[in-house]
Amino acid sequence: MNPRDRVLNALTGKSVDRIPVTAVTQTGTVEFMEATGARWPEAHSNPELMVKLALAAYELAGLETARIPFGLTVLADALGAEVNMGTIDRQPSVREHPYSSGLSEFKIPENLLELKRIPVVLEAVHLLKEKVGGSLPVIVGFEGPATLAGHLMGIERMAIWTRKKPVEVKRALEAATEVNVRYAEALVKAGADVLVPCDPSASSDLFNPKDFEAMIKPFLARLAEEIRAVKVLHICGKVTPIVRAMAETGYDSLSIEEKVNMKEAKRLAGDLATIVGNISPAKTLLLGTPQEVKKESVQAINDGADALAPGCGLAPRTPIANLKAMVEAALKYKS
Repeated sequence: MNPRDRVLNALTGKSVDRIPVTAVTQTGTVEFMEATGARWPEAHSNPELMVKLALAAYELAGLETARIPFGLTVLADALGAEVNMGTIDRQPSVREHPYSSGLSEFKIPENLLELKRIPVVLEAVHLLKEKVGGSLPVIVGFEGPATLAGHLMGIERMAIWTRKKPVEVKRALEAATEVNVRYAEALVKAGADVLVPCDPSASSDLFNPKDFEAMIKPFLARLAEEIRAVKVLHICGKVTPIVRAMAETGYDSLSIEEKVNMKEAKRLAGDLATIVGNISPAKTLLLGTPQEVKKESVQAINDGADALAPGCGLAPRTPIANLKAMVEAALKYKS
């Protein structure tokens, strides 16, 4: 099997010749940037540089992925949030929220797909599909409903308003979801194989599991219904209390961190979704040794991971040697 078929099959629960080693979260590292000349922050706004940096994960480390972009601010930026574009080792971040009083007056711009970096990502998807569409999975991540709503109105405000102004929160989530749906449609049309709504603000580290069930889950499910590609839901943190609810939203696969026990996640998800993860991006991939990476990788495979991957976005200073060690662990794995 080639990497594309292997990853797509694994994410959708079909047979594979071996467990794939991929990444569904951000893959940019400083070593990749220096090797390719595609550096942050320029690579966030230039489709050719974005493609070069995305391909480095496979060409230099063996990760079976062509994943873009390298942060979670593309949609917020397009909708008026003030974004700091970061540095060579710091991702873009939202500095100012444009709808701090709520989204009651919000309307999706008719030219949404023409705004800020959205055309950059769409063009990069098109270029990736032309270059590696038959051999590598073209994977695109974006802010999920809760994270986008939080970027627009402020996540702390949203968390407080869950109790005080639930109607305002639902209105924000509804608007964010509709933006997600339109963007997802355009990404698939451009050639994306896998879409990954990344929703760290939906984590049970921030929201009570009951609030996730009542407020956020319906919007994630609505988005899942509209995605016409393989779909992976990524939520950061200790999400064990909501894994079952995540699996019930209709995504093919769930991406989890090392804070979630792989065996427990597999049990909770059952046959509703596969599980991808969950090698620690900070403790192991960034700060560990190749031997420690291999040990954790083998443990994840033994515990039932359907696809081996970093549990969250790579830290920019992650060594290539540690990423190669994760790949080697899977290639040499024997149960």
